[in-house]
Amino acid sequence: MPSQRKISALQAFEIETADDSGIVPRKAHELASRQVGGPLNLGYTCRDR
Repeated sequence: MPSQRKISALQAFEIETADDSGIVPRKAHELASRQVGGPLNLGYTCRDR
């Protein structure tokens, strides 16, 4: 459910770092998903970011 999705402070920092590095959002989301064992464990969708 969209209302239950949250981006943690660490995830927000990683998103900002990826943006600053020129990594496109879709690829940054894919990387974050792999780091936590899949998109279901991430807590937010690419669209949420």
